[in-house]
Amino acid sequence: MNAGVIANRYARALLTFAGNRGALDTVHGDVLSLQQALAVELSRKGDDGILSACIARLGPEMQQFLHVVMVNGRAEHLPTMLRQFIRLYNRQKGIATASLVTAAPAPSLEERLLALLREKGYTEVDFTQKVNPALIGGFVLQIEDQRLDASLSTQLKTLKQAFEEKNKRIV
Repeated sequence: MNAGVIANRYARALLTFAGNRGALDTVHGDVLSLQQALAVELSRKGDDGILSACIARLGPEMQQFLHVVMVNGRAEHLPTMLRQFIRLYNRQKGIATASLVTAAPAPSLEERLLALLREKGYTEVDFTQKVNPALIGGFVLQIEDQRLDASLSTQLKTLKQAFEEKNKRIV
């Protein structure tokens, strides 16, 4: 079965279970803690007790969820389940995650984008902005899993590829 389908099913089940128990925000906090502990564990490639300590502090809903995941042999999908749960939680709570990369600082563009996202129904926006002079001009905007690349560097690469392809046919 597709790993994305498995992760989505478990994440939706956890969201529903936590919601029914009135523990959605608590479970969200547990998911963030577990995600961080898993990242540390994977980066160190050894058991130094951080993950075990984190699991011991999780609430009963998350403990029960982890038990079901382990009993069903789905532990390898846990990181994807946690990411998917956060996406579903954010969508349900009206929270958008957005990042903007510009060639030069553009505070007015950031303000307009935040206003636009709020108009679209997002009550809260987790927004990051970076400057990357390699873009030459324009911007790259990512909202959730959608990406808009309006950078001059990408447009120049596209133009170069088209020019090279056309010249191959001429010769």
